[in-house]
Amino acid sequence: MSPSPPRRISSTAGSAAREPAGGAQCPTWAPRRPRRRTVRPVVIVLTAAFILGAGATPAAAHNVGGVQASNYQARILSVEPAVAGLRVEVADAGARLRVRNTTGQDVVVLGYAGEPYLRVGPAGVFENRRSPATYLNRVRINPAPPPADANADAPPVWRRLGGGDTVTWHDHRAHWMAPVDPPEVKAAPNRTQVLIPAWQVELQVGSQPVRVTGDLRWVPGPSPWPWLAVAVGWLLLVLAVARHRRWPLLLAVLTGLLIAVDVAHTAGIWGGTSASVASKATASLVSCAGWMLGVLAIRRLLSLDPRRASIYLLLAAVLMADIGGIGDLGSLSRSQLAVALPAPAARALVATTLGLGIGLALVGLRQARPRPRRRPRPATNGQLAEEGGSVEA
Repeated sequence: MSPSPPRRISSTAGSAAREPAGGAQCPTWAPRRPRRRTVRPVVIVLTAAFILGAGATPAAAHNVGGVQASNYQARILSVEPAVAGLRVEVADAGARLRVRNTTGQDVVVLGYAGEPYLRVGPAGVFENRRSPATYLNRVRINPAPPPADANADAPPVWRRLGGGDTVTWHDHRAHWMAPVDPPEVKAAPNRTQVLIPAWQVELQVGSQPVRVTGDLRWVPGPSPWPWLAVAVGWLLLVLAVARHRRWPLLLAVLTGLLIAVDVAHTAGIWGGTSASVASKATASLVSCAGWMLGVLAIRRLLSLDPRRASIYLLLAAVLMADIGGIGDLGSLSRSQLAVALPAPAARALVATTLGLGIGLALVGLRQARPRPRRRPRPATNGQLAEEGGSVEA
């Protein structure tokens, strides 16, 4: 009689044998699947790049109204004759001139051919649509030719720009027109020198002619290296804090400091430029997005699971570091800044934003990386038998 083949006990049979009376089923344990991270660093970086690209046109480098830091210094030397209630000044780091009129009369700014160009008075601010200067002054460098109907000899056609007693405009007589530096600057870039010794702009206060005289100088800026060292110091501090046992609280404090610094920098830019409120608000949209994301990052850092703050921390730091730090690097080495703050304070804000922003972005990127999954241990024969697995008989 041949031996019978070995019997195989199925796992279902083993389970049935262990089923308690009354038909009640024992709860079965299933291995918990590792939690997937749906956010990856590449997705985060691409999202930040999209936000930056969408807002780069109006807000890049905090350049409200196209004003940039430079080494060209325009100065008002005299206003002759002096008129009570008339104030002429340089605005936007030398990019524009400004006339404030409280005389009670109309003040007319004359264009390049002596034609009426701008008018400011009790009725508001007007521009002459027939003046060639109206079109030539719309851009600071390389203006396009005016249209055919622009004629300095034609009677003025006034168009109202708005109310108020102040008018601000580009004037090519008061700044350097070429897109490259003059030869004397290239020969001695570290020396202060006069490029235009006496530019002039003619005004009319009522029927009285007034001449504004000024000059244009090249004033070298400071060395950027001390300020870059400040930025590196902030960067190293952030990386050191990320290794501290109380890193969530400390990173929340540094994120709040970054927001405060960038807000102060933006407020200084608002006060130092003559652009409209709408232009300033549009130029600050990306910065506002960074501040809001920073507040969300602080909330997550102070929660029970601080690592959930990584995406908010990364995005907020990238936005603020790019707009308020990298975009304003020129202010670290330029002498003329369009900001209503002392120049050293403005440079310190830029260096702090740069260092804190890059440091917090690196920390956020590191925390956003997916953690390695733990592989389940292979079950032994004894465990299989206890759980009703297949055994040989």
